Amino acid sequence: MRKIKEMKKLYIFILVLLVTASWQKNDKEVYAFDFNATEYFNLGLESSMVYKKIDYFSKALELNPRFAPAYEKRGLHYYFQEKYDKVIEDFTHYIRLVPNKADAYRMLGMAYLKIGNYEKAIANFDKAIHLAPEMSSAFGYRAEALRLNYKINEAIEDSNRAISLESDPQILSDIYRTRAKAYQELGEEVWANADFKKAEDIDPRYVLYRYLAGYVNLEDMRKVGLLYMIGMAFIFIFGLKLKPPRKDE
Repeated sequence: MRKIKEMKKLYIFILVLLVTASWQKNDKEVYAFDFNATEYFNLGLESSMVYKKIDYFSKALELNPRFAPAYEKRGLHYYFQEKYDKVIEDFTHYIRLVPNKADAYRMLGMAYLKIGNYEKAIANFDKAIHLAPEMSSAFGYRAEALRLNYKINEAIEDSNRAISLESDPQILSDIYRTRAKAYQELGEEVWANADFKKAEDIDPRYVLYRYLAGYVNLEDMRKVGLLYMIGMAFIFIFGLKLKPPRKDE
């Protein structure tokens, strides 16, 4: 009986040690209310959860409304959450504090492009290009805004400029598709099909786009690409295979 009591005490002691160690491991979050703006910002950078990142950046800004990097980081996460009004608000604040950063104007332009305010999108891409004349993505996004604003020839000119600059494959694929759609609207089907083909060759996720262009938008196609990649991952991980047809089929 005495041994049983001693074992219970030992278990309780071990449990207390484990709980204490766990608290110490997470003491940054437990005592976060004592942090200053910079420490909250660093917690946001370190966190793996998007909602936590946004929360920490927001706390940093509550303590220091002029903490420009927190506006930038929070605005980026809002963009991927498709909260474009919040993106516009954060990058507007950021630009007031850091007025000469081309990428901030590009992000602001992208947010305006997403909500269909093409004039403001173009104006912000103009500023980005003025600050960084070699930023291919700014030319590419401005080309799409011009196309959607019925300025087709200007959209083609911007696409040509963007293609002549170095871009990562996804951006370059998007630029070719923008120019393809512009050619399509001019009735230049041969050139449009050639550009759709180039977009497919650069980024195979858009292989169906040329056949679905009249029915889905870019975000829909990205979702199709995501579903395709998830399916391929399942096949790779779990070794799923299609059953071969029977001889009598």
